[in-house]
Amino acid sequence: ISEILNHDSPANQGALKVLHVPAEARDADRGEERISREMKAMATAEHPSLIRILDVDDDAKWFVSEYHPNGTLADHRDTFKGDLVACLRAFKPLVEGVTALHATGIVHRDIKPENVFVGANGGLVLGDFGLVFFDDDRHTRLSGTIENVGSRDWMPAWAMGMRVQEVRPSFDVFCLGKVLWSMLSARPVLPLWYFEDEQFNVVSMFPESPLMEMANELFRLCTVEREQQCLKDANELLREVISLLRIVETGADLVGTAKKRLCQACGEGHYDMVVDRSHTQAGNFGIRAASKRTFKIFACDHCGHVQLFAFKSSDHPPPAWEEKQPPPRGRT
Repeated sequence: ISEILNHDSPANQGALKVLHVPAEARDADRGEERISREMKAMATAEHPSLIRILDVDDDAKWFVSEYHPNGTLADHRDTFKGDLVACLRAFKPLVEGVTALHATGIVHRDIKPENVFVGANGGLVLGDFGLVFFDDDRHTRLSGTIENVGSRDWMPAWAMGMRVQEVRPSFDVFCLGKVLWSMLSARPVLPLWYFEDEQFNVVSMFPESPLMEMANELFRLCTVEREQQCLKDANELLREVISLLRIVETGADLVGTAKKRLCQACGEGHYDMVVDRSHTQAGNFGIRAASKRTFKIFACDHCGHVQLFAFKSSDHPPPAWEEKQPPPRGRT
């Protein structure tokens, strides 16, 4: 009862959004349409990571949503800095919320740290549905026919000047990738899709973390130059996030001949390959392979800890060692 009577408690407060009266509005008709669509969008898709409407007046054109006094991700930029596991644990429910939006035919179009609130329990809550686009048969829209359909620093380059009717859920996937990059790097803005440039590359920012290349593997699926390189919707991104989270939570590591891998025994040295699927090299190392089986063997340059990977034959590597060609990239 005391909690109910405590009007100063954030749990008993809300955020009021009111449409400007026509005389004060720059574009009264579009403003009225925007707030109507925002209310509809917030009522259509329900998820703990999507902001909730508490009260609404359609005639007066106002609504009250949840109030989050902790502010937004932009106010807590250092919270997840360099911690991929914490990033993914917080990011996953946010992607689930956007998945719920996409399942109802809604594209948010303005996902950025300033629109992601930090809840009382630390969870992330997506708000500000003012630019939503309903992907329905009528192609209901809020913006002009041709314009930048999102926030410039967060939207994909392929959407510059795009017709609103052409916006697809991949738009939100690109934005989500940038949000994850910002959480991990603790930096405000990633220019375009340049996460692999030296100054923006998390591998360069956190050279002692063996997980950062895994983060880049995820960015290569969403923070991309061309739409055809991008995961098509938040559900596809969610599957990738779940898979990567499972890997990093178990303490797994990327494998690859060219990857610099930190020793899992001493934590100081790095693994060097001493046997590359050669029977002679393996014999010199004290291992004799039966039949066509071959091995890659790595030894730590600091403590000597050894890791061994078995191949059924030199022509059939396990899937983790198959050469994967990255999609074509570039700025032109």
